[in-house]
Amino acid sequence: MIKSWNELPLLVKVCVVLLCVMVLAVVFADFLTPFDPDKTDLMNTTLSPIFMGGSLEHVLGTDELGRDVFSRVLYGARISLGIALFGLLLGCSFGLVLGLTAGYFGGWWDRLSLLFINFQQSIPFILFVLVGLVIFGRSIPVLIVLMGMARWETYAKITRGLVLSLKKKQYVEAAKCYNASPLRILARYIFPGVRTYLIVLITLNFPLILLVETSLSFVGIGVQPPTATLGQMVGTGKNYLVTAPWISVAPAIMIVMVAYCIQHIGEHMRERFDVRLLEK
Repeated sequence: MIKSWNELPLLVKVCVVLLCVMVLAVVFADFLTPFDPDKTDLMNTTLSPIFMGGSLEHVLGTDELGRDVFSRVLYGARISLGIALFGLLLGCSFGLVLGLTAGYFGGWWDRLSLLFINFQQSIPFILFVLVGLVIFGRSIPVLIVLMGMARWETYAKITRGLVLSLKKKQYVEAAKCYNASPLRILARYIFPGVRTYLIVLITLNFPLILLVETSLSFVGIGVQPPTATLGQMVGTGKNYLVTAPWISVAPAIMIVMVAYCIQHIGEHMRERFDVRLLEK
């Protein structure tokens, strides 16, 4: 493991360290944040951060309602990253199961799955999300499910293509001769050949899902106040860019850092494992 770490490029090491620090800060936000992220203090509105002459009490300053920006960034990142992560895993699981079964069993199920995949690709995702929010509301569970509908067809399509080639391998044919069940063949002999592709694809897709969630919150149709999210903070602070730019800049920097670090790690993994993902 130490040898593998030493072989990593410097920028990848920096991204891994930064990502670990940010994730730990988000996970342990309850112990790191000095203030309630939703508590207002109208006597201390738009206080400057410490690097602009502010006090150590509010490291990143306060917003227009006197709420501590540092506390809201950490809690907001927890909500935004949580929605993106669980939504991504939900979509990946659905696409994985659909791709495995469609590629292995073929026939009418394969044709029906392809029809479903093509239908999903023909609908603009934002339109799909807007309709879902109107029908089911704007709660966090609803957003997780809707984020799960983002790019699941990519996982299904790539998995199906890989299964079509893997199921012709001799070790799979040998397992069939020994009357192994389809579930055992898929889990033990086919899934390991798909796993690396999925890990790389998840890493590359995570920044996209995160940006979708933050974009929805930015325009006010994501998680509703007073619950903090990164996109919501950027959207709220845009009205104070001249007088209090830190309200938007702090969460925006968090979004950029997380998205860039994960994207760069994903690109390195794709090159490292020589993964040539199928085109959409």
